[in-house]
Amino acid sequence: MTTIRQSIVAAKYHKKLTVLYTLFFALLLFVFTLLSQLVLTQSIALRYILGKWDQIKNALPQVESTLNEQLVDSNDFVMTLYQKIFVLLIISSIFIFFLLSTYAAHVRREEINSLYYIGIKKGQILKHLLLELLIPIIVGFSSVLLLLVLFHSQFVSESININRKFVDKYFDQPTLVFTQTEELSDLTSQKNGKPLTTSNNEILPYNRISLFDVNSAEAPFKQTFLDFLTNMLLLTLSAIIGSFIGFYSHITLLSYRRDLPA
Repeated sequence: MTTIRQSIVAAKYHKKLTVLYTLFFALLLFVFTLLSQLVLTQSIALRYILGKWDQIKNALPQVESTLNEQLVDSNDFVMTLYQKIFVLLIISSIFIFFLLSTYAAHVRREEINSLYYIGIKKGQILKHLLLELLIPIIVGFSSVLLLLVLFHSQFVSESININRKFVDKYFDQPTLVFTQTEELSDLTSQKNGKPLTTSNNEILPYNRISLFDVNSAEAPFKQTFLDFLTNMLLLTLSAIIGSFIGFYSHITLLSYRRDLPA
């Protein structure tokens, strides 16, 4: 308990470094959460739109379209890209905290020298330095969680829009191609944005435009929160690894004076 209390006091004393760590932790946590939300809404959108397409196929077996293939191809492309970005983000976060810890160790060089002088071992110094990450992690976590709770609906809606814009940029919008038969003569109304109708005047609950709309309510807060916790743990681990490497390399590779005057 004493070690934790001392680390908290040191974190409060070095306010600028603490604020710097907090800002980077909160920013990276938000980016992690946004990326997870993009993956979640993309998977929900694919399932939701394919469900609508199944309704069309059941009501209109004569319909021909490459909708399934286009949606699956675009989804695979987006998901693969997001996975690569996620891995790059993990590596980047470790490198960022490595740089931050190296800078922090440099700023606190004389303090570390003093700890060496009074006989504190390197392992204990590293333990103190790492425990000082406690405040930035707690504050960053609480800040992003508060924003997520207050603006979850807007957050989900924006992630849906980002996915849609991204897919539209790299893929043509899937189109419905109807077989030209007398039984489907009523289907021409879909070109004007009206609800699709079958030969027996059954009206489907969407038109060509609304077919690709995804409701933000389809992404529950529970799943977003679980992803958020997972990202927080992953980022915390990245922060510890990066900071440990930075502190350890700075303390070990650079020559600290052990004969400071009293």
